[in-house]
Amino acid sequence: MAANPDRFYRPAYLGARGWIGLRLDTDAVDWHEVADFVVESYLLTAPKRLAAEVEETPS
Repeated sequence: MAANPDRFYRPAYLGARGWIGLRLDTDAVDWHEVADFVVESYLLTAPKRLAAEVEETPS
């Protein structure tokens, strides 16, 4: 967040729990990068069985 505060921020209420926000209200949103962030975040928090199903799915 500190390296790129124009893109990332600590959301109110959820930031204290470790959540990081990504600004999507800019002109240059790389949606493939957003998809990668979503998948990576899910894999970090999902139960192992469900994470394994995502990892096996071809991109």
